[in-house]
Amino acid sequence: MSDVLASLLLRHRAVVCVGTGGVGKTTTAAALGLAAASLGRRTMVLTIDPARQLARALGLETLTRAGEPVDTKGLTAPGMLHAGMLDLKASWDAFITRHAPTTAVRDAMLANPFYQKVSTSFAGTTEFMAIEELCRLDESRAYDLIIIDTPPSGRAIDFLRAPERLEKLLAPEVARWILGRTGGGALQAVTGGARFLIKQLERAMGTRTMSEASGFFTALDAMFGDLSGRATRGRALLTGKETAFLLVVAPTAPELAGAVELTAGLKEMAAPLRGVIANRVHPLPGPRTLETDVLAAAEGDASVTAWLQQTWSAARALADVERERLDAFAKSLPPDVAWVEVPELEHDAHALEDLARLAGLLCSLPARSASAAGR
Repeated sequence: MSDVLASLLLRHRAVVCVGTGGVGKTTTAAALGLAAASLGRRTMVLTIDPARQLARALGLETLTRAGEPVDTKGLTAPGMLHAGMLDLKASWDAFITRHAPTTAVRDAMLANPFYQKVSTSFAGTTEFMAIEELCRLDESRAYDLIIIDTPPSGRAIDFLRAPERLEKLLAPEVARWILGRTGGGALQAVTGGARFLIKQLERAMGTRTMSEASGFFTALDAMFGDLSGRATRGRALLTGKETAFLLVVAPTAPELAGAVELTAGLKEMAAPLRGVIANRVHPLPGPRTLETDVLAAAEGDASVTAWLQQTWSAARALADVERERLDAFAKSLPPDVAWVEVPELEHDAHALEDLARLAGLLCSLPARSASAAGR
């Protein structure tokens, strides 16, 4: 194994895989988990992807919030690998149960219709709970390494902003306004941010839910310190030295444009970007002396020869375009960001052996920095 990703998996407590949708992020996270287990680490891979591809590839019937053990006996994996999938409702209920000061507060919150809506549908709740699950797993000390496959999103930076969003939603001033509301005039007494949130709540759920919201915030009032503290804990963990962010990209123009935006967002949020994995890269075909090898297969057939030449030229053009895009993106990164490229494989990961092959590609390529990749 090379130092580039193997050492990263050994040095860190948490690895957060980020990237736009469709770049192979979930499969990459699973392969990194398998690589970490082969290095002797007790590893949990937590996916937020509702698709069942990861479970199938790991040989599991399903994934649960608690995590399922992966049978790696047929592979060289002296460590341990578990895989789980975020269950949003169950995670929120467990969160409330852990932090409610009394059983009465817990029961009131869990039964409240407004809570049930907010916990499963309000923007940012999935991302917030993913971070909370990361904190929970970290505090359990059951694993040496936790790998998080972040939610599929057009703007994956929302994952990092989730604690701030939830803090604003659950801010005491919003609770005070709702609990003390007697008429529309009270709305002018709160700040613009709270007023905006209240209008969004009413638009999304209807003013009829304001009485439900009152019960929700009554229960929440006793828990706000814990909620705010968890948001602070989540931010500290995400930006700490024990956490590494890995950006997964594909060599297409839209995905790399999204990666540029995401990289800027990571920098803004002080999130430690440690590496970039360029996935599904088409390698350059061989030199244009095909007569002795590939073209020999045409056996003199002019039409087959012409098709082979066209195919070779198209493959060369695609590889050249991808190389230009990747080099330009690599040059924009700090020089200490690791850079690894994974070639386009024959098929997606359908079995543990496929993940093992990908793990080998990720952790056995020569180490080089992003700036070197761009030269």
